Amino acid sequence: MSDFSVYTAGQVADWMSQGTIAAAPSNLFVTVFDNTGTERASDFAAGGRVSTTTGTDWSIVNTGFENAAEVSFGEATADITGLQDIALFDASTGGNEIARYPLSGAPFDVSDGTTLSFPAGNITFDVQDRTE
Repeated sequence: MSDFSVYTAGQVADWMSQGTIAAAPSNLFVTVFDNTGTERASDFAAGGRVSTTTGTDWSIVNTGFENAAEVSFGEATADITGLQDIALFDASTGGNEIARYPLSGAPFDVSDGTTLSFPAGNITFDVQDRTE
């Protein structure tokens, strides 16, 4: 199974069959969702999705990619229950979801005042090839 979103899979299909694709984003925005499908990034001190720069903040690993630097949402501003997924978007609000997968140990809770961060190499997205 791939971590690709419907949007990204559609872009690959367009590229392969139509010779077209949307421009690549210059930033990827990391966010988290709870087990009800609600985006929860705004419940942390960072105030929303965490911006990362494509090319420098991500490293290619085999047929996937991972964060090359820490991604921190800061401290939770309230008790957050049932964190489930981590996702990438191409905009700080709205935009297109690029990829999503369940967090390790999900669902889990983050207490008010507790920092949610992901060290370098901790966020990995797989772009599977036919050998995987």
